[in-house]
Amino acid sequence: MATEPLTAHHLRGVALSVIICTIFSLIWGISGSAALPGVWRWLAAALVLAMTAALLRIAFAFRRSAKRSTSASTGPSVNPFRTPAYRLAVGAELVAIPVAGRVLTANGFPEAVMPAVAAVVGLHFFGLVPAFRSRYFAWVGGAFCGLALAALALPVRVTLGGGEVGLRVAFVGLGCAVVLWLGVLPMIAKTRQQLGARDRLA
Repeated sequence: MATEPLTAHHLRGVALSVIICTIFSLIWGISGSAALPGVWRWLAAALVLAMTAALLRIAFAFRRSAKRSTSASTGPSVNPFRTPAYRLAVGAELVAIPVAGRVLTANGFPEAVMPAVAAVVGLHFFGLVPAFRSRYFAWVGGAFCGLALAALALPVRVTLGGGEVGLRVAFVGLGCAVVLWLGVLPMIAKTRQQLGARDRLA
């Protein structure tokens, strides 16, 4: 997100962004974990759930801080979730994902569906750059697309330690979860720094 005064509006926007990121990283992470065998599946799922809990705790802490913040803004503030750029990016994503899945499955490439979904989601992040005025989304989008391309070079399944690993699904799912976690950390760190500075001046 672009630099903004630490108003209630801004804090609620950061909290919502963290919550959205957390929900989707949970979906990606659990999907990737399910492709692992035995104890590795449960360890990966436990990590995903722990990160989910930690991020949600941070998001709700930001919402509580918003209640103690001024509602005033130094200028007109546009809700990025209501901009045409955001709606177009999300709308195109919602259309492209089922179309890609249908086309790939119908042509005998079901194993390419998950990388394709990751690529579509990655491309949609580029559309969010003008909505949020942040290059953070370009970094996340590029990482998603890179993971999708790399996954296509991997075998669909491998045998490891007597168990079968859905390597491609695990790579994409867990990889996308990690990208979302890393991508949201700078926004969290910056907001915490601003809150700390505000509290010191209070």
